[in-house]
Amino acid sequence: MKKYLLYIVLAVSIWSCKKDNVTQPEPEPELPIVIDTVELVSVAFEAKYNPGRISQDVSGTITGDEITALIPDYTNNKKFVVSFVAKNAKITANDTALTSGVTTVDFSKPVTYKLTSEKGTTKTYKFTLKNFTGIPILYLNTENGATIVSKDVYLKGSLNINTNTLYEQGKTTIPLEVKGRGNSTWGKPKNPYRLKFTEKNTMLGMPSARNWVLLANWSDKTLLRTSAAFELGTKIGADFTPQGRFVELVLNGKYNGSYFLTSQVEVHENRVNIPELKKSNTSSEEITGGYLLEQDMRLDEDNWFYTGKRLPITVKSPEDITEAQLTYIKNYMQATEDAIFSTDFADPEKGYNKYINIESFINWFIVQEIMKNEDAKEKTSIVYYKNRGGKLGLGPLWDFDLAAGNVDYSDSRYPTGWWIKDGPWFSRLFQDPNFRAKVKARWNGIKNKEIKEIASSIDKNAAYINLSQQKNFEKWNILNTYVWPNQFVLGTYPKEVAQLKNWLSVRIAWLDSEINKF
Repeated sequence: MKKYLLYIVLAVSIWSCKKDNVTQPEPEPELPIVIDTVELVSVAFEAKYNPGRISQDVSGTITGDEITALIPDYTNNKKFVVSFVAKNAKITANDTALTSGVTTVDFSKPVTYKLTSEKGTTKTYKFTLKNFTGIPILYLNTENGATIVSKDVYLKGSLNINTNTLYEQGKTTIPLEVKGRGNSTWGKPKNPYRLKFTEKNTMLGMPSARNWVLLANWSDKTLLRTSAAFELGTKIGADFTPQGRFVELVLNGKYNGSYFLTSQVEVHENRVNIPELKKSNTSSEEITGGYLLEQDMRLDEDNWFYTGKRLPITVKSPEDITEAQLTYIKNYMQATEDAIFSTDFADPEKGYNKYINIESFINWFIVQEIMKNEDAKEKTSIVYYKNRGGKLGLGPLWDFDLAAGNVDYSDSRYPTGWWIKDGPWFSRLFQDPNFRAKVKARWNGIKNKEIKEIASSIDKNAAYINLSQQKNFEKWNILNTYVWPNQFVLGTYPKEVAQLKNWLSVRIAWLDSEINKF
């Protein structure tokens, strides 16, 4: 019996093993999911497909959904044939079908590249093309290519504008007249210019006007001092601070360097926005404004006068001032000066407060004192305005190429020490404890933001014009050469910018300490 039971157990065990070893059917393999994708592999502008437009191949850069390309030539070409490689897609540019190496595309504005697969999958790219250094280019042409040799005589001409897609620009071809401008800057190898359009036009996003200025920044090898002062002035609300744009200038077909385009200092709704005084404005109210004056030792306007303290005052507007109007503004300026130097000058009703816009004076002072502008202590570029029925204000800010240590012949070269504060009127104003207190309060209200941001503003603009400055100093090889009145000859652009920032850092720290002693 035991023997039979053993056989049964063995049989069951063998059967169980066989059952466990039964081969299970293999699962069906999962098929890979095919994703319908499109991809732009490369874009390029090949010289062989763009004869007369480029002399060497130019590759575009694809970053995410952005395509950028820089054509190195300064000629005003915007239409190019593009070569491209794309995976699994057809391409259109602004809804026009493209063939690589065949189709011409207009890049005057950014172009939308759209890739579409056979199954309908799409992807879009924003394609931006720029010329030369990437900042706006102004093509200034005089009639018959005449050379601009005078600050007094205008030449007829035209201006073509390549915004390099950075700004909205209504008219891109503008008829104009052009002449030289400037005092110490005129006659340098790289000249500044005054532009007068035949009619008002906007410029690179700046409000419409007829008169514009191209500053050469010959002595300022950073090319940044004026823009730094204007940006600070704008941030703190200094009256009528001009706007400006960095541009390349191509003059009669030849590259002339990196310039700063800015508005002309003038009475205008988009500039110094005060009433334009006409000869017929003779009533007791009308005759009070508006006037635009400049303290300028050169006395280079048709109408000028001296105050009792020998401040040379020129009348910039109105140009055709009447005798009565001239008498009024002379008397007002003298009354202002008399009040400033009177025994009760600090009296809020009898003193200088009756005649000047204190906030305007303080904002102007802070920008000029930070920059320690050589001219603005008492020589020139000290612009006053007198609104109708209003007090005397200071502004717009102007002329900073000889500022922030860019001088070798006076104490304005040093980052420490007062400068504007020691000027004819300000030296007296600072004798008033109330005026000092207002300066201190204003300084402390802006030092941790607007003033602190000066360094980052300089860095931002230096990066923005990096290619521009390179081309400028290839044209004008002066980085290692003394140019009047440079305090430093540093040899490279980065060193010039670093020196400017270091000078301003020391300057601001010194001012902060001194102002907080008031």
